[in-house]
Amino acid sequence: MLLIMATTDDESIGMLMSMGFSRDQSSQALIECGGHVENAINLLLSGIGSNNDTAQQHHNNNDSSSVQVVHSDISQYSDSLGRSACTMIALSMAHRFLLSNSNNNNPQSVISSTFLSVSIQEGIQLYNSIRNNANGVEHTSVEELISACLAQDTSSAAKSIIKSLQLFDSSPRQGILSNQSDNPLGLGAVLSRCQTDAIDDSYIAVVITKSPETILVLLPPVSSSTSYILLDSHPRPPQLAPGSYALLHPTLSSLIDSIKQIFPVADLGDGVSEMMTMMYNSFDAYPFQLRHE
Repeated sequence: MLLIMATTDDESIGMLMSMGFSRDQSSQALIECGGHVENAINLLLSGIGSNNDTAQQHHNNNDSSSVQVVHSDISQYSDSLGRSACTMIALSMAHRFLLSNSNNNNPQSVISSTFLSVSIQEGIQLYNSIRNNANGVEHTSVEELISACLAQDTSSAAKSIIKSLQLFDSSPRQGILSNQSDNPLGLGAVLSRCQTDAIDDSYIAVVITKSPETILVLLPPVSSSTSYILLDSHPRPPQLAPGSYALLHPTLSSLIDSIKQIFPVADLGDGVSEMMTMMYNSFDAYPFQLRHE
């Protein structure tokens, strides 16, 4: 049974209403975002919350007609312990995919409903096994999770996963969500540099965090024509809520369009400083490949 961790208390609703949204819009956005106020703001600013049908149609028209969807009925909220496990789930998905696709086989043969379900369940279990080593903090960063996993016993599954993943130098790669396609700190530029900096000619798993949420993208080698993949453990609209999903894209630009529907560029208005707007639109990218000893 799906457990939606929804919070619609008056304080949260009041915060959204103070930004100019109606009570009904604010309440619905909080429900759809599992009670997370910042995610609800993102949803409302993107316009998705006011017209889900339009948002779904826009997504389906994304780039070309060949975006493939894989769906699982299980999300991180299917388990009451999974509310803050999205970063560990992303690392679990990265490990499973890179291990299964080490020879650059057809990614469609790896990404399935079962892959999503098993990775989410594993990520939740591992996250809760290391919470004490992460000081019990919710929404732990990649750095905090790596440190907590490595502090585990030698035989622990969490430690084994982290030791098998090679994090690229100069990580995290910090970027700014932008509507300008040529922005040197934009999603396109950051992800393209990750591809260029690949340790070997195989898929790259990039964990992307825009606090407090994390998703995973899988980038093929630069010379390959295989899919660019988005994996999301959250049950969010417009993509196939209430479960988790993967989207397989033909191009990087198509992938970026999908990411921007999850993390839309926020225009906070003339009364907000440019620095504050940049901070609100900032994200961190952690590129991984399998470690070869």
